[in-house]
Amino acid sequence: MDRIGPSPLCWLEFDANGGLKDAGAAAAAEAMLNSPGIADFVVLSHGWNNTKTDAMTLYGTLWRNVAAALGRKNPAEIAVAGVLWPAKQFSTDFDDAAAVASAAGQTLSVGDGDGGGDLGEDALEAQIKEVEDFFGPAGAAVAAAARKAAQGIDFASANALFDSAFAAVTPPADDPELAKNAELFTPTESPEVALGALIQPPQISAAPELRHVSGLGDAVGNLFSGPRAAVGRVLNQLTYYEMKTRAGVVGAALGGHTLPALRASPGKRLHLIGHSFGARLVTAAARALPAHSPFEFFSLTLLQGAFSHNGLSAAASGAFANVVGRPSGPISITHTHNDRACTFWYALASRLSHDTTKGFGDADDVFGAMGANGAQKLAAGAIVHDVSGQAFAPQRRKVNGFLADAYIVQTAAGDAHNNVANPTCGRLVAAVLQS
Repeated sequence: MDRIGPSPLCWLEFDANGGLKDAGAAAAAEAMLNSPGIADFVVLSHGWNNTKTDAMTLYGTLWRNVAAALGRKNPAEIAVAGVLWPAKQFSTDFDDAAAVASAAGQTLSVGDGDGGGDLGEDALEAQIKEVEDFFGPAGAAVAAAARKAAQGIDFASANALFDSAFAAVTPPADDPELAKNAELFTPTESPEVALGALIQPPQISAAPELRHVSGLGDAVGNLFSGPRAAVGRVLNQLTYYEMKTRAGVVGAALGGHTLPALRASPGKRLHLIGHSFGARLVTAAARALPAHSPFEFFSLTLLQGAFSHNGLSAAASGAFANVVGRPSGPISITHTHNDRACTFWYALASRLSHDTTKGFGDADDVFGAMGANGAQKLAAGAIVHDVSGQAFAPQRRKVNGFLADAYIVQTAAGDAHNNVANPTCGRLVAAVLQS
């Protein structure tokens, strides 16, 4: 049996369709759960843009900090399952990279293209090959159409690109958020016009209250402009959409099949914890859990969740509205506009248009993210807003929003979005487990 710090550990590795890749994983999980003294079962999920090594580092660092913060609870009595799912390690979005460089007053080079000109041919070809590998047979059609459109946008080339992209994905029928995202691949106007609209870089006008924490100022300039950039934006959206979809598919399998099938002695409490798209995954698992499962579903923790901030709202027809009230303990959500990925790039990728609404990325944005703004449009009394900083006291049977401006911050290692394994986040998770 593996260990993660003082706690026993097993791995649940899924394929893109939600099947367990290791036939012995369920048996290993059952053996761990039925070991003497185990009282709690924690399931951790990584997000998009993670390799297996990244996921292991995330889980190890976070759990070390959780274990150090546990008071009355013995971490040796907590079993941990690390979810591994095929979240593609995708090259940094070129608009994001250019925006950061622009904000810092630097000049950016990507491939053989510089900020302000078109995306370099080498950079686009690398992106096309990644998409081709990722989608398999369907990816070959996307790749061929992308190369054609990059040479010159006309009706035929744009139409082929959108058609091949739409054929590569399957929009879920029960998820309004994903259905709206998929609209890019079935443009209502001429395909040539739709693709042409992506030639120019997105102009992001932040809500005034976001500018002091975003690091991007009023707008983003010096981004790539040209037909290759337009094609690249479609490919970024395609991969983003597939990862978002896949998180839901794997989550539904985890909650609907894998966890209910485990044979465990009665009385064990289940805790679901996810980061980024992994927050979407564990929320989908919570939605799929049957009423009578082997566990007491106690808590759901979303660390900088990359899904709609209306996802838990019945009033907004959120895909996961039925999750509210299901855990016997707390639902806990971190959010901060320090997180550029959730505040800006999630909102941009979810709309991929040139709309520059006043509320771009904030709580009024229909495309806003959970990790930026916390849960929105919940029924009165369902949510508790904690803006105190680090005095963590999550309430049972409530959605608890934790403003994380003070501890989920940009570091030398990267954007705030990935800074969720720090000691303060560890204390928050420990407080959830002991609430």
